[in-house]
Amino acid sequence: MSMMDDFLGRITGRKIGEIYFRLSYSTRIDLGDLAIAEDAETGIKFYLRVVDISYGAEGADLGWFERTAGNLMLLDESEDEYGLFEKERRLYKIARCNLLGYSRDDRFFKPKTIPSHFTRVRRPQGKDFDFLKSLGANLLFSRLRSGESVLDFEIGISSKSVASHIGVFATTGMGKSNLMKRLAGSILENGNVGLLIFDPHGEYFDGGGEAHLKGLIHHAMADQNLRIYSSRPLERRYQKLQISASEIVPEDLNHIYEFSEAQHEALSALSYRFGKNWLSELRASDISELSQRITTQGGFAESTLGVLKRRAESLLKQNYIHTDSEVSTSRNIIEKLKDGKVALVDSSNLTTRDELLIGSVLCRAVFHHYRSLYSRPDDFKHVTPILVAIEEAQRVLRKSSGGFANIFARIAREGRKFKIGLCAITQQPKLIDEELLSQFNTFLILGLADESDRQIIRSSSKQDISDLGTEIQMLSAGEALITSPEVPFALPVKIDLYEEYLKKAEAHYHKSERKTSSVDEEFF
Repeated sequence: MSMMDDFLGRITGRKIGEIYFRLSYSTRIDLGDLAIAEDAETGIKFYLRVVDISYGAEGADLGWFERTAGNLMLLDESEDEYGLFEKERRLYKIARCNLLGYSRDDRFFKPKTIPSHFTRVRRPQGKDFDFLKSLGANLLFSRLRSGESVLDFEIGISSKSVASHIGVFATTGMGKSNLMKRLAGSILENGNVGLLIFDPHGEYFDGGGEAHLKGLIHHAMADQNLRIYSSRPLERRYQKLQISASEIVPEDLNHIYEFSEAQHEALSALSYRFGKNWLSELRASDISELSQRITTQGGFAESTLGVLKRRAESLLKQNYIHTDSEVSTSRNIIEKLKDGKVALVDSSNLTTRDELLIGSVLCRAVFHHYRSLYSRPDDFKHVTPILVAIEEAQRVLRKSSGGFANIFARIAREGRKFKIGLCAITQQPKLIDEELLSQFNTFLILGLADESDRQIIRSSSKQDISDLGTEIQMLSAGEALITSPEVPFALPVKIDLYEEYLKKAEAHYHKSERKTSSVDEEFF
């Protein structure tokens, strides 16, 4: 590429937080474009992000644009041929930019100075961002983007950062599912992170039944590193998804039922009296005697206990709940996650209520196991970090009703201490409790149409993205911003199309090698 091929313009001002440069009339510039200002006087390379674009004209007084447009309209009506005199010189564009920082001696610095007057501005190249390689991102899923142009530079996150929680925010159709499959694909290759991913629609499993879409089962490393748990029959190897009634605690039911204060108190009394067997005892006991068994004075009305008993009976009729405490997939899932596997929980044939109950039980089992390991430092320092991905996260991370906590909120607050990260996927971040959202270090922001959603993201991000509201609104499908304390500025990226990524991944793993790879027979 020649010097003029990437030339954009010259800086015209203005201050450290707001840099302007002039472009010629015919030069294309887009909102969100990255630009490089190489200061010949100091040898410093400055990094800019375009946040606004406006018109300019030499010698134009107030109202000149409107008057000229009116004159041209008159010529349009008369169908006369016309042209603007010296259009390329007299007309131009002005790009308003954020100064992201500067690099010197292969190091990147926050902006503390400004480029010299009239510094030359050019388009970026992949090699301009080599300083990002030192950040150690090993879970790659995208390429750096400048506006609509994709640069030859892979971008991702570090496996060390997953325990600090990840938020994935996007309106429907913007590419959340593709992003999650691509991230899961990197984890399948990497093996340094365990991923527990809940799949309520079957799209992560096999693409959701769409012929042109692929799922995690199509990945070259699926046989080695993917473990599937399902409550429905599948055509490939899987383990039947089951939880034990003894694993269910009263707080799990807060996701699926509304309870009165008296019912909450009764649930606590049942759990205190019967321990892990509270649910089975509730179903089996006679209502008239139950109140006397759980309190000294029989303080609960039969109507209160009757509602709880009917709900217990309904739950224990579900095929995925077993009364034998030894029948559960929780322990198997935990061991696979510790081995750096991807555990996919397919709940596509279950109701939302069932999906939330299973998710709560499994996540608590993982949390308690890792918390127990924390008390053994020699063991804990070698344990594999875990990422738990949940769809429609606003259902379980909303502002608590009546102050009743849940395991997902607890993981958000305490998980990083125990190497457990939460990946919250949602279309409506405004519904998530702001205190919980503040616990998330990494945001993967795709297109968001609602201003209130964009506002909560801007205010909760660990980086200043206050000027990027319009850019977030204008993101096309597959385009995203990555914000994290680990990156020097919000990184614009293009998420790899999962199906295209699979073709490249296949090239690294020969079919014969896959056939001879070891299979975990014990799992099945």
